[in-house]
Amino acid sequence: MKLKDLAVTIRSKNASPFITTLDVFFDDVKKYEHVRNSNVITKSNIAKLYNIPEESIFGIWFVDLCNGIKISFLKPRAADDIDGTDVYGAQQNAPLIDLEIP
Repeated sequence: MKLKDLAVTIRSKNASPFITTLDVFFDDVKKYEHVRNSNVITKSNIAKLYNIPEESIFGIWFVDLCNGIKISFLKPRAADDIDGTDVYGAQQNAPLIDLEIP
């Protein structure tokens, strides 16, 4: 099953010109716990998915109170970089959408 089949919201945004934040929300605690307990959303897997060094990931937080996951990492280039293609960081959720959750 893909993450998009379990989550109601998968979004990304700039937390600063240098940091991307991903948010994943679930409308059902069982779906949230299934993803949390799958051990798929790890620093190692996120680094591979986004082709970034694991050290660039500031953290992955599982927030039980809101059935949500927050992931923050250092951008490969600043938001206003001349070679940047996503100034607002709003398209960085795409790799997560098809993430396989066993």
